[in-house]
Amino acid sequence: MSESEMLESPVTAADDGGDIDGSSNRRGRLVFAAILLLLLLLCTITTVVQTLVSRTPDQIRSITRNIECLQCHTEMIPAMSKASVHNPFLLKSCTACHTPHGKIVEKSVVTGATRTWERTKTLVEWIPLKLVLDVFYSDETTGTETVGGGVKSVTEERAKGEKSSLVLPGNELCWMCHGNLGPSLGMAYPHEPFKDGYCTNCHNPHASDFRVLLTQDERDLCVTCHPIGPELARKQVHPPVEGRFCLNCHNPHASEYKGILVTNQRDLCFTCHPSVAPLSLKPVQHNPFLYDNCTGCHEPHGSDYLPLLISEQPRVCYTCHPDISKDFLKPSHHPVGTVQLNCGDCHNPHAADYPGLISAEDNAMCYQCHRVKIATSYEKSAHKGTLCIRCHTPHGSNYTPLLIDSNPDVCLKCHNPKSYDAEQGNNHPVRPYDFDVAAQEPLTCTSTCHNPHGTDLNFMLMNFPSPLDGQCLQCHGKVGYPRVGIDY
Repeated sequence: MSESEMLESPVTAADDGGDIDGSSNRRGRLVFAAILLLLLLLCTITTVVQTLVSRTPDQIRSITRNIECLQCHTEMIPAMSKASVHNPFLLKSCTACHTPHGKIVEKSVVTGATRTWERTKTLVEWIPLKLVLDVFYSDETTGTETVGGGVKSVTEERAKGEKSSLVLPGNELCWMCHGNLGPSLGMAYPHEPFKDGYCTNCHNPHASDFRVLLTQDERDLCVTCHPIGPELARKQVHPPVEGRFCLNCHNPHASEYKGILVTNQRDLCFTCHPSVAPLSLKPVQHNPFLYDNCTGCHEPHGSDYLPLLISEQPRVCYTCHPDISKDFLKPSHHPVGTVQLNCGDCHNPHAADYPGLISAEDNAMCYQCHRVKIATSYEKSAHKGTLCIRCHTPHGSNYTPLLIDSNPDVCLKCHNPKSYDAEQGNNHPVRPYDFDVAAQEPLTCTSTCHNPHGTDLNFMLMNFPSPLDGQCLQCHGKVGYPRVGIDY
């Protein structure tokens, strides 16, 4: 080998080594790039699958439609997955309620490793959406240039910075789409938040986990403004109130009925109390029941008095019947207001077939309590067919036992005084200023001689039949025997 060939050999060998090292580096970079692309592809596939699995097609379409707003307002993205989503928000109509905002700014950013990763992560996260979005429109123009060891990105985009406002005042905005509720404003009893246009007091304008975009479960929402805790603590709580199903009875917006009820009180109560409904066909109806005033007697939420009364019997009745309350202060009166008897034992508080709302007709009413003692003998007596109330008052009297007048005046209303009253003729004395020596009490028609409810003897005599003398001899002894009482 010549000297020149020997001198050239090392150079050739060095060149061969360089080619080998260069090829290795290129292969390494290609492998690294391929791994990065594979990882990026895997991340993209994972994100796409996760999006498809975790979101419904409607949610994906909604996010895509609203991407222009959501790329800044990312905190709103989770709302798309809620159970109830407002239609404008769902259909990319943010500007139906909000004025567009933000300003066009130019960003110049020199990317580094951290920034590159963040941009890549964002791209991968949003690629399923942005691919669809970019097919239809793009609001960004981007140019790039090299600066030192990084890439300078110059981007024009809408940036969050200026405040947005509603396109109309809050108390008018909702009417643009919910004009069908407008007539409710003219109703007699509007709900205050509804009347004043504070819709968002109850409804979330974007999305909610609760039906009709409520800010809370309806069972919790109403009690934030209407504290009914004391009523829930009472002895008896109305079942709809106990479950806090307020909308069973109340319209949340407005009503023609007091208390923003969904319908009039009678029809509303009948929906849960069907056994009371037929009473509305009875000929005699209690005034509150007839004129749609159930709450005149009953508490709608809770009460300490059964059945949901505004106060205990008989005080609840005295509210409208104060004159009758005075009857029960008289010396002789029915034991109303005790464990023995109350107004509802004689009167139906809703409706009845008989005047006075009594539960039975004529004497049958009294026989419900007085059957054993009175009814049998009375129906066999000369007084049969005479109404009890001809002699007795049903509530209270100054004359015992519940007589409408003193004895014997109560008897002389039917029995001619000229034939029976000593003050009007030569008759047997029957006045209380005379003394009944047998009964040891003031003398009257019923002290010793007659039982007004009947006996097994004629003339309703108590002890001996007429014309036998035994009845008289109880006071008037025979001649020749010790005298008892007064000899007439």
